[in-house]
Amino acid sequence: MNKKLTIVTINFNNKAGLVKTFESIKSQRWSDFEYIVIDGGSNDGSKELIEENPQVNYWVSEKDSGVYNAMNKGIRKATGDYIIFMNSGDFFYDEKVLEKTHQNFDSGIEILYGNSIYFNDEGYRREEIPPKKLIFSFFYYGGINHQAAFIKRQLFDQYFYYREDFKICADWEFFIVLICLHNVSYKHIEQTVCYYDYSGISAKPENLKLYHTEREITLKQYFSAFLEDLALSHEARARRIQHVLYIKKFPVAWRFLKWMISLVLLFLPKFKLKKD
Repeated sequence: MNKKLTIVTINFNNKAGLVKTFESIKSQRWSDFEYIVIDGGSNDGSKELIEENPQVNYWVSEKDSGVYNAMNKGIRKATGDYIIFMNSGDFFYDEKVLEKTHQNFDSGIEILYGNSIYFNDEGYRREEIPPKKLIFSFFYYGGINHQAAFIKRQLFDQYFYYREDFKICADWEFFIVLICLHNVSYKHIEQTVCYYDYSGISAKPENLKLYHTEREITLKQYFSAFLEDLALSHEARARRIQHVLYIKKFPVAWRFLKWMISLVLLFLPKFKLKKD
């Protein structure tokens, strides 16, 4: 009988991060899962660490062409109904994550996603809470954190695997295309799933141009009809901001505008500023 879940870990010369990931997975109270580790031919002792871990059901250590090539290797070997990627350096929020989550694996919902905490070695830390309703504009400006998502294994065979010519945005492409174009089912699970090590390739400033280039390729390939409308929306939004800044130059008009806004807000539910 197949497992309900496959956990896949991708690693390359990150033994210290792999130790954290292994400890987190070992600590899970619900452990009826398959565990796969795809290593890119590490020479820092990672391979020996993997060999010594009895929890690993399948592993390979060999050269690959990039992170998405490694992820696709893991997907092809996975037999669980759902897959979650917990790559080296990432780890579950606590030992109860899978215990709280596994009942959702019988729901048939195709993508389950939760909250995550982004961190790095420099002390950066923020909580990421995605919305319950996922729309195109959400993906245009952001996306779902891969390490906080449980994905139905069959989706990869039914639609497509990750683009191996991408370095950063293949998982983002997978989510936006399946949810916004193919309307696959999804559900936000109300819990923090993981700590995500935000020090990889996607977080480096020098890769920002590549990040936008890859996203633009996907948008033009799948959503070209939306892009012109989106450009008009951005232009209209910018114009409104310019109007407000222009009014601010005139003290009397600015005070009147603020008074009008305050008056309108009196009749609306209390406004809460969103935290990053």
